[in-house]
Amino acid sequence: MSQSKTKRLAFKVRQAVGSMAIEGIQVSREAEATMLRVAAGRVSGKTVRQKLVEQYTRPAS
Repeated sequence: MSQSKTKRLAFKVRQAVGSMAIEGIQVSREAEATMLRVAAGRVSGKTVRQKLVEQYTRPAS
């Protein structure tokens, strides 16, 4: 991936995070990094969603 495309994706993710902040949603650095990986196509949104659902549906130990 070219550096300009990488910079453009990072900018768009920061814009999305900024829009969320305006709505009162705070996004962690980890979540922002995940959003960037999805936007860059390095991981699928479906995979990220599945992991998130698994994280919150496991029975408490």
